[in-house]
Amino acid sequence: MITLYTAPSLWELPSISPACMKLETWLRMAKLPYKAEIPTAQEFAAAPKGKVPFIDYQGKLVGDSTLIIEMLKEKEGIDLDANLTSTERAISLAFRRMLKENTYWGGVHIRYNMQENWRHYREVIAKILFPDAPTAEWEAFIEGMHENIRSQMYGHGMGRHSSEEIVQIICADFQALSDFLADKPFFMGDEPTTLDATAYAYIGNFIKPPYGSPIVDYILQLSNLCQHYERMNQKFFSDRFNVS
Repeated sequence: MITLYTAPSLWELPSISPACMKLETWLRMAKLPYKAEIPTAQEFAAAPKGKVPFIDYQGKLVGDSTLIIEMLKEKEGIDLDANLTSTERAISLAFRRMLKENTYWGGVHIRYNMQENWRHYREVIAKILFPDAPTAEWEAFIEGMHENIRSQMYGHGMGRHSSEEIVQIICADFQALSDFLADKPFFMGDEPTTLDATAYAYIGNFIKPPYGSPIVDYILQLSNLCQHYERMNQKFFSDRFNVS
């Protein structure tokens, strides 16, 4: 049994972290038995990469969703992309890297840079990390985390852009994803692959939280991406969310 240490579920999302949601979806697609846990402070301190997700696999802690998937592919002999051509594998990798390394920061912008959204999201984080504590006990920690995330975004380069430029960049990512999906049920054809697990997690973490943004408005107009999200939800998480 694999223990998946993950960020919590909220807004009918398997996880409020795209990386955690991607990994859990992949585990379900691969039909690998696992149990999901929200790490305690002590467990989080032992996280190999200092963040979630990480797993306990045969007594060893392994971090980073991408590296975990590659390790499990080798150890368990499972490859969801086995039927793809080398060209299709290259396209899949490029889109997955786009979502993880670029598109991700659009979600950070929505939650951390837009003040109305941040006022709500900080309360969400506080309830997760400090469920019974008064505001005075968590406010400084949460604001420090807020500044740290914004600093990371600036260091990445996305945080150096104006809000309008960020919207332009991230909407172009989703347009490319939509154009490639076209009218296919899944990104590589009739069966879901690793790219579907990744896209499902990122699309969901933009359209399901209650946070307004021109980026969200744009994605909601890309009906094939929204339908892909619902298709994946039905196929892999209907047991959790009673999807009809």
